[in-house]
Amino acid sequence: MVKSLRFLTLALFLLMLTVSAVSAQDGSVLVIGWEQEPPKLSPWADNTFGSLITVNFTNRDLWDWDTNREIYPIMAAEIPSFENGGVVTLDNGNTQVTVHLREGMKWTDGEPITTDSCLFWHELMMDPTMGAVQRGNYPDAVESFEVVDDTTFVITYNKPWPDWSNDAPPSCALPAHIMRPIVEAEGTIDNAPQGIGQNVVGYGPYKLDEWAVGSQITLTKNPNWDQEPGKFDRIILRFITDTAQMLNALEAGEIDVTFNWSDDLVDSYSAIENVEVFKTDGVYGDAVWMNVGNYKGTGEAHPMLGDPKVREAIVRAIDRATLAEELIAPGVSVPKSWTPEQFWAEDLPFWDYDVDKANALLDEAGWVDSNGNGTRDKDGQELVLRFFTTTRQIRMDYQVVIQEYLSEVGVGTQLLPVPSNILFAPFSDRGILDTGDFDLAIFALSSNALSPAFAAPDWFGCGNTPSAESPTGKNGWGACDPEFDRLDLEVSSTVDPVKRLELAGEAQKHFFDMGFWHGLYMRPTWYAVDTTVVNVDEAVKSPGTLASNYFNHIEYWQPVQ
Repeated sequence: MVKSLRFLTLALFLLMLTVSAVSAQDGSVLVIGWEQEPPKLSPWADNTFGSLITVNFTNRDLWDWDTNREIYPIMAAEIPSFENGGVVTLDNGNTQVTVHLREGMKWTDGEPITTDSCLFWHELMMDPTMGAVQRGNYPDAVESFEVVDDTTFVITYNKPWPDWSNDAPPSCALPAHIMRPIVEAEGTIDNAPQGIGQNVVGYGPYKLDEWAVGSQITLTKNPNWDQEPGKFDRIILRFITDTAQMLNALEAGEIDVTFNWSDDLVDSYSAIENVEVFKTDGVYGDAVWMNVGNYKGTGEAHPMLGDPKVREAIVRAIDRATLAEELIAPGVSVPKSWTPEQFWAEDLPFWDYDVDKANALLDEAGWVDSNGNGTRDKDGQELVLRFFTTTRQIRMDYQVVIQEYLSEVGVGTQLLPVPSNILFAPFSDRGILDTGDFDLAIFALSSNALSPAFAAPDWFGCGNTPSAESPTGKNGWGACDPEFDRLDLEVSSTVDPVKRLELAGEAQKHFFDMGFWHGLYMRPTWYAVDTTVVNVDEAVKSPGTLASNYFNHIEYWQPVQ
């Protein structure tokens, strides 16, 4: 008996030593609730929660923006401008930008950062065979890229390009010494380990140590980061996709930060002891998206939603203003267009709630309830639509109420909430949106908070529907209006601010007339932070103005002493 007690005492002593060693080794730890596990990191996938990891934590780039929409340098020694000679208008009217990198920067593996990585990005953007990544306007807008020396490069656009800093900008965020050998060996970066979080080499305050699929991502301080050092030794991004579980995890102390949740949860989070709740201006607007021209990925008009009368009828049948007031918060407005409100035309049209109009439009379109079952039909086909969204609770709530509204005018819906990594997966992974395998969907796609341009060729342009021949296309809903494309491209290349806004107003009306996007609400970005773990100061409350800026000041977040 005495011998057994001695062994038990020894075991407990060793266990206590182990726990003490782990605690000492852990240092300061910040656990952030991450509502979506990305399929891959950026730029391998265009998922917000994958992009946040790279642009905020592991792979900072040339510059970023603060809450006042003011640009500030990171990799760049200074922001190019007309005043310092970094931006010039050539004799032919085209824009040319010279960028100088700061000297002495290193990647997480200790290799020096040079303009070779900036050149690699240019090569990746200009050659679609190098990888199925989002290129936006870059290939169409950039004329040339010249490396002057290890810290200087010149990028020349083939037109006046006022948004060079945020639309088709240069980038140096991918390490050429890692990526170029992969391209030389495989011809593409599509299968690069970095895309799935393995051996991630970057330039940021933190480095990615481990991606436990289905569980969490672990980040630790980057010893080669030469700017403001991170204050937490370790940051864990814990995947919690269920809204209630996220709330419970913060209350139980399993996580220290939640963010990006909806307004209806303010009271619930505020009621948690030692938690501070605050919000910042958001750039995401949830909307109903309609598949108008890519029916089941065929690139053809939708048999029901291809008719503009049906599209208008569906929107007229939904009381979006009341939904925003009751499901989100009093005073929340319904956005009229995808672009930021400061760029809206004064006479921008809007479809108000009007059930009589909805019924009349459906009648005109030939959809009637011929068998009396409550659902309209035409040519033997019932008007029943597959309605997708993510498992975000507020979106599922919207789905349920919208289903009730639509049933009142004889439109049936099948509600299909799915995990975000399935809805937003790329075409190559059979993503629902990219393959056009949906009828209606609720989700948010952020606009550019710095520009009135829509970036039409990328998300909304004719000919950019994803397909086996063009897997990087993003217009999975098949919207197409050549005049909209023309106007938006002119907005992108117009320097005069007055003329630019005039053109943007015309483009917005054409965007409205396509009738595939219908705003539900602009959501602020809410945070709930455990004040026993984080010192909630101005740095914590001051992310920037773009969709990727939730944690662009993470190195300034300080643990409570």
